[in-house]
Amino acid sequence: MGGKVRHLSGERDKKKLYRYTFWIKLFIILFACLTIIEPVLSIGQAYTIGDVILKTDQLRNLTGAEGTSIGVGVISNGAGGLIEAQSSGDLPQDVIVLMNGRGSEGTAMMEIIHDIAPGSKLLFHDFGGGAQNDFVYAIESLIDAGARIIVDDVGFLQVPYFEDGYTAQNINRILEMHPEVIIVSAAGNNAESHYQSFFSDDGSGYHSFEGYSGIPIAVQPGGMFSAFLQWDDIYESSANDYNLYFEENGELIALSEHIQDGSSIPQEKFTYINDGDALVQGLIRVKKENPSVEDKNIEIFINAQKDKVYITKTNLVIEDSISGQAAVPKVISVAAIAPDKVNAIERYSSQGHVTISYPENVVRQKPDITGISNVAVSGAGGFPKIFSGTSAAAPHIAGMLALEWSLFPSIPADDMREALLFTTLELGEPGWDPAFGYGLPDALKMYERLQGFTPTSPLDSSLAQKPIKNIKSMTDLPVMLSGSGEITGPVIITAPGTYTLGRDISHSAGSIITIMSSDVTIQGGGRRIEGLSVQFVDNTPIDQNAILIRPPDSGRLKNVVIKDMVIEGSTNAIIGKQIDHIHVDGCTLSHNAIGIGLYGSDNGLIENCLLSGNSYKGLAIKEGSLGNLVKGNTIEKNLYGIDLIGSVDTVLKDNIIRDNRREDEYTPKGSSGSIPTVLPAPLPTGVVPCVDLDFDGICDDPNGTPQPTKAPSTSSVPFSYTEEFTMTTIYTQPEHQSSYYPTPYPTHCP
Repeated sequence: MGGKVRHLSGERDKKKLYRYTFWIKLFIILFACLTIIEPVLSIGQAYTIGDVILKTDQLRNLTGAEGTSIGVGVISNGAGGLIEAQSSGDLPQDVIVLMNGRGSEGTAMMEIIHDIAPGSKLLFHDFGGGAQNDFVYAIESLIDAGARIIVDDVGFLQVPYFEDGYTAQNINRILEMHPEVIIVSAAGNNAESHYQSFFSDDGSGYHSFEGYSGIPIAVQPGGMFSAFLQWDDIYESSANDYNLYFEENGELIALSEHIQDGSSIPQEKFTYINDGDALVQGLIRVKKENPSVEDKNIEIFINAQKDKVYITKTNLVIEDSISGQAAVPKVISVAAIAPDKVNAIERYSSQGHVTISYPENVVRQKPDITGISNVAVSGAGGFPKIFSGTSAAAPHIAGMLALEWSLFPSIPADDMREALLFTTLELGEPGWDPAFGYGLPDALKMYERLQGFTPTSPLDSSLAQKPIKNIKSMTDLPVMLSGSGEITGPVIITAPGTYTLGRDISHSAGSIITIMSSDVTIQGGGRRIEGLSVQFVDNTPIDQNAILIRPPDSGRLKNVVIKDMVIEGSTNAIIGKQIDHIHVDGCTLSHNAIGIGLYGSDNGLIENCLLSGNSYKGLAIKEGSLGNLVKGNTIEKNLYGIDLIGSVDTVLKDNIIRDNRREDEYTPKGSSGSIPTVLPAPLPTGVVPCVDLDFDGICDDPNGTPQPTKAPSTSSVPFSYTEEFTMTTIYTQPEHQSSYYPTPYPTHCP
């Protein structure tokens, strides 16, 4: 695998004996699970069979333990459907929600923990939207509220892959400070969407993927994916310039071309959306910009819409597909197996080792252990009733630890981790294995080990009996602003006013700022909005709008001003639908999929902006948009500079349009001056043009007196914030499929 680091544990000559012993053990555990043990079922609608497989049901029956006095904190995308799960008996009434989010995956995780350790106190905190400092704050808040075990299933893709970044460094600090705390993390579901190897020039400056030009991907109409490339330079000190491309039949259709100049992040990323009506079959490719620089270890993660995107598996690399907090040494990272195939790792389950390059070369043994996937949950909040992925496996381990720790509360976290990892049923190679870690936990064996264990430094009673603080629940749903104010996170603006960005915002919300009112001004003050990509089981929010302007009904908005801000990393930086008199001034819109998109929007003004490096289009004015003026902007280094097809009477004046990677086939020739791109459509006979001296979209009276702008009706603003679910589907092989694509098989929903 071209420099891929691989390690195998154990001696080869012991394999046959080991495998024979393994099958005897496996038969015994399955026979016990399925025929002898009568599990103590929860009173709710759903029950995880993982309780039986881990023998935690037997431990409860043997000892009477229920996890009482141990607080378990959960970090995920939201606790949606909590009341529903409580009403069905699948969760207790005393769950503490420190900060709620927009999904329901956290509710499903808590149900698994409650099945295994019904006496544990459950606490929940939203993951913070993707910003690393907010994730660390969530951990610290849960510890402060009394949690001794914290479990998360957050898949961060914009963290360092070859070193411990902000999150990892702070988790190390937190665990050193808190010997009473264990952190459990899902290992990730990226085994079939990952590649890693040392760069190998194919003779043209591009990387050779073991003899292939790239990673083949088929994208159905409406499908989308994000690709992330990193290489092993120090995270903020890269001078090696690599670029990331998506090509179809040798032509670029998406790109990421940041310039790494010595103080840059060694990362490229783009989001591709198939907005056509035909299947796209392309290749992800990597190019080294400067042939003379050192070849680096490159790593790619692909975050795809599972029901419409097919990734050819033969060009991927399963190993080393664990990153982020799951790669931290003292964090227990959890792989996944299915209840009916405990001897086979789930195909999507991320595998080790983890290669760290800085501050020194280290190879970490991750994952640590294996949990159970494909288990029953209530489906509260619209979540699937079968919970799959390492996101389901991780809370099983958290629940088991809570049960054990309630019996031995004074044992420090390091000793509890050791007892967990060294009392397992081995599933792979002897000892640690890159797929299963140390294997499948055994609650009874762990209990036996702890019975005879005396810690050298037992926890102080204040830590061993850590109280739970009853903190009032909060919500991280988008804030509804109905007047002027400060924007510090995802927000929905529903009334006229002047708003300011109060801080830089980094978030994974589908729309970070949604404007649903006329007469709105947003002053950026030079601050930054960054779109982030984060993975969960039930949602892949990669079709992201940094600023979305749309009417709340079938009407139109008018007079929206956006000034002086930087937007990067989203799908659409600024998108306006059915809006009159939008004004975008002095903004930098770089490295999104589309910089500015106006659809069915009239009489707008875009000026003094930089639209650069966007992976698809710098500027798109479409769907009958009329009379827009684009002046004094720099539109450069995008895939396409401008798309004006479908617009009427758009004027381009005094713009710099240069170095866009593909010829601006959408832009009529000569349009860099003040010449209308399309002649104005004539008014129907007998129609008199509207007099609108104040440009507010409302006709003035015949005498030319400007009329006041009408405030939008607030009596009924229809709004519903919902998350999209990505479910497992079977990919249908299209006609004329290229030889890159083998006969497809059902995809997994990580």
